[in-house]
Amino acid sequence: MRFNGLAGPIARAALAPLSALYGRALEARAGLYRSGSFASRRAACPVISVGNLTFGGTGKTPFVEFLARRLRFEGKRPSILSRGYGRRSKGVIVVSRGEGPLVGPDEGGDEPVAIAKRLPAVPVVAAERRVEGAQAAIELGTDVILLDDGYQHLALDRDVNLLLLDAADPLGGGRLPPSGRLREPLSALARADAVVFTRANRGDPSATARAALDRWNPGVPTFSARIRAAGLRDEQGAAVPSARLSARRFVAVCGIANPASFTATLAELDLSAEEVLAFRDHHRYTRRDLERIRRAADRTGSAWILTTEKDSVKLEGKTLLPVVTVRLDVEVAEPEFFPFLLSRISGEPERPRTASARPT
Repeated sequence: MRFNGLAGPIARAALAPLSALYGRALEARAGLYRSGSFASRRAACPVISVGNLTFGGTGKTPFVEFLARRLRFEGKRPSILSRGYGRRSKGVIVVSRGEGPLVGPDEGGDEPVAIAKRLPAVPVVAAERRVEGAQAAIELGTDVILLDDGYQHLALDRDVNLLLLDAADPLGGGRLPPSGRLREPLSALARADAVVFTRANRGDPSATARAALDRWNPGVPTFSARIRAAGLRDEQGAAVPSARLSARRFVAVCGIANPASFTATLAELDLSAEEVLAFRDHHRYTRRDLERIRRAADRTGSAWILTTEKDSVKLEGKTLLPVVTVRLDVEVAEPEFFPFLLSRISGEPERPRTASARPT
């Protein structure tokens, strides 16, 4: 879901009262959890939450996958807990027991199924009530839960609250819906145990963003991460050289919150689509959509469809043309990041906040 601010000061002024009302409601909700008036529950193992503050992709899912791989390297048994946006099912769905996906995107959600394909050894659970999902994950043998898109889900306690901010646009214009892209008021910055500026290779955090952090969460540890294209995969998971794709025409298809980030990733791979078809985030492709994609391919003489990982699980097997997926990987610049994270989930003393690194 994206909120595109209406152009012009008159429109923004007209929407300001609605934005203010929305912000006060969110601050009141957060205050009720903070005071204990709304109860939150603890899981029987550590919880690491990864989330953001804006409507628009900050690389949450690639970052969660990155954490899961590293935690397994450290000898942990992580599982990933997601709401499973876009699924038709309700309640707790075990998407993977650690042996690859058990359900499709209609039942498990596009991102959880894509994660289960990418990380077949990691259990994945979808649940709108994350407390219930956490219990299911623990029953699968996990010893640390990665809460995907959990910053606004306050009913489940977390040991580490990681806030991802896009380095090029950390505050999403600084306005709340319906005139802006903030999911919460800037006061929500105070809940972060650490901030990670993602897509650091595409821009630097603004002075305004730094000032907001200094105001609401002075001394919070900050890190920077690069989200980079890690190559292409076909429907069987085999690597596809980008030179092979660049030699043929293709259409690009995505249903994500920030389509511009997808086209920027294609540029990193020196790929240029004949046409880009952008759908809303978590879009469920209909026959009409598939026909639209086919017509675009016919019109441009394209022989391939290039898409994102979460879109590929909804498109593969439904198109006449081969579907190629862009994979993303994450690199955190600061070596202090994982010692900080492990200290928080192990109960060891936290390293001083003044020792944290800020991107330059």
